[in-house]
Amino acid sequence: MALQCITDKMDVFAENFTGVNLHKQKITKAEFDDCTFVSCDFSQTFFSSCRFIGCCFENCNLSLMKLTDTKMNAVQFSSCKMIGIDWTMANWESLLSIEPLQFRECLLGDSNFFGLTLNGLVMSECRITEADFRSAKLEKSDFRGSDLKGSLFGNTHLEYANFTDASNTMIDLRTNHLKGAIFSRYEALQLLELMGIVLV
Repeated sequence: MALQCITDKMDVFAENFTGVNLHKQKITKAEFDDCTFVSCDFSQTFFSSCRFIGCCFENCNLSLMKLTDTKMNAVQFSSCKMIGIDWTMANWESLLSIEPLQFRECLLGDSNFFGLTLNGLVMSECRITEADFRSAKLEKSDFRGSDLKGSLFGNTHLEYANFTDASNTMIDLRTNHLKGAIFSRYEALQLLELMGIVLV
């Protein structure tokens, strides 16, 4: 049975939440382990000192969600709207082992990942427009099939990342770390053209 209510300091395991509306509300010190959230509205929701471990979000609106001092580990997002989230506000330091976040078919425009270490991050078939990945460590990440139009990369560690079938990958080869990274042929040619190399 799906729960309809989320409150401060609740501690739940393996519960399902469907259609919960927390628009513009604040939730403090709640903990969720292996929970599933379906068609929930967490837009502009302020999660303070909360914890999400091994959770799944499906078809949720999470735009402008705030994650102050909130922990997220091994969390999956599928077909979610996630515009304007500052992921640097979350608590990444106290996790003993960071399991990758996974985003599939999500809208991730105007997201801030500046300086974060999120190796193994999955962002497949997503629209990741105007996101900031500068100074982030994203080794072995998966961007397959995603649109990265307007996203910023600079001193970004993308070693062995997979950009197969990704589009609008405006990544400067001189200012980023791309050893072993995989690109489709057309996008690879675009990267060379960015450096002023003429291909004949």
